[in-house]
Amino acid sequence: MGTARRTRSIAAVLALTLSAAACGGGGGDASSGAEGDGDEGPPQRGGEVIYALEGETNSGWCLQEAQLAISGIQVARAIYDTLLQPDASGDMKPMLAESVEPNATFDEWTILLRKGVKFHDGTDLTAEVVKNNLDAYRGAYEGRSSLLFLFVLDNIDTVEATDDLTVTVTTKTPWPAFPSFLWSDGRLGIVGQAQLDDAEECDENLVGTGPFVKTEWKVNDHFSAEKNPDYWQEGEDGKPLPYLDEIEFRPQGEQTQRIEGVATGTYDAAHIENGDAISQGETIVDEGLANLITTSDFAEVAYLLLNESKAPFDNLDARLAVASALDREALNQTLNQGKTEVASGPFAPGSMGYVEDTPMPPFDLSAAKKHVAAYEQATGQKRLNRRFADQAHGIWTTWSKWGVISAPTVHGVLGPKVDGGEPFPGLATGQPVSGLWVDP
Repeated sequence: MGTARRTRSIAAVLALTLSAAACGGGGGDASSGAEGDGDEGPPQRGGEVIYALEGETNSGWCLQEAQLAISGIQVARAIYDTLLQPDASGDMKPMLAESVEPNATFDEWTILLRKGVKFHDGTDLTAEVVKNNLDAYRGAYEGRSSLLFLFVLDNIDTVEATDDLTVTVTTKTPWPAFPSFLWSDGRLGIVGQAQLDDAEECDENLVGTGPFVKTEWKVNDHFSAEKNPDYWQEGEDGKPLPYLDEIEFRPQGEQTQRIEGVATGTYDAAHIENGDAISQGETIVDEGLANLITTSDFAEVAYLLLNESKAPFDNLDARLAVASALDREALNQTLNQGKTEVASGPFAPGSMGYVEDTPMPPFDLSAAKKHVAAYEQATGQKRLNRRFADQAHGIWTTWSKWGVISAPTVHGVLGPKVDGGEPFPGLATGQPVSGLWVDP
């Protein structure tokens, strides 16, 4: 379902919910779980994958200044590496950094870099380059104008290269979650010094340490890359990743076209999201035309955002009336064919902060009517506090469900092992392509 259509549907639900308290409603079942592509056998080397993405990244990949959606992050993860990466549980594990260790008070962090890593232009990964990257991300490097990370990394006080492979970061306040910010959903890739200092074409002249090297980018048509022969990470056969010789990303805004493209051989893999697309993907899987892996872990959440700055939603009873009158199970069936799971709060399963059982009001028309009556009698404004669900500051509907649909000949979708363990299962910000391989 397209974004515009979904927005119109949810807006209509919000507009009708209060009056629906007098009308009754039905129920529905939400589905969850994951499907994979089975026993793949040992990875094979060579070949190419054409990967369909949901959109183009017109502004390019000058990472410190970029505002990347999922398609842009997917391409970035082919070209760049981050200092850390999540494992199957979401815990941060080494990538370009061998270790990231705090002092006793969590306001000084020591980053020890992996030795022998080279950028695509042949230069070394050094502490000085990483320091310059972190400074550029936080808006403290001349020539680069940080956007998103100017705020995300505001708690950093100083960054120093204390030797060739060691970076020391001090923070303004204790920051136990700092390692997760060095990942930042794959957005905080480390770029080569030449790209960092490129005043004219930082967005196009990409220099990373990642498994693939950019060869050509034709906007709104394709982004092509070839394997990095000097990549630092090894595959299961003890040889450098990636397994593929080439990868090509193609923007295709229509999910149906991405799915049909995999079925017909136009694409080898594609990123898809939520109800209609998952259902369509399952159909061609049943026909033996594709593999499909899906998950709601570490995903986004769909929700109704209520404007509490003015009436009527500055009143708790008004918010609770909407929450109680909204049949989220039925909404999930209508919008997503029950393929997604009804959400219990703002954080998806696997995410820090996830709570399975929250006091989010269930569908209850009698309760909704009582809150409507209380709202009508209310005077004055209600003061906000920090509680989420039982104060209905937002009405969470479903966890998003992302999937990668691929040709039966494509394997290794979730990527290689992470620090000896299973790879991160989240698909909301793309996945590593270094572990992709195809049948010969």
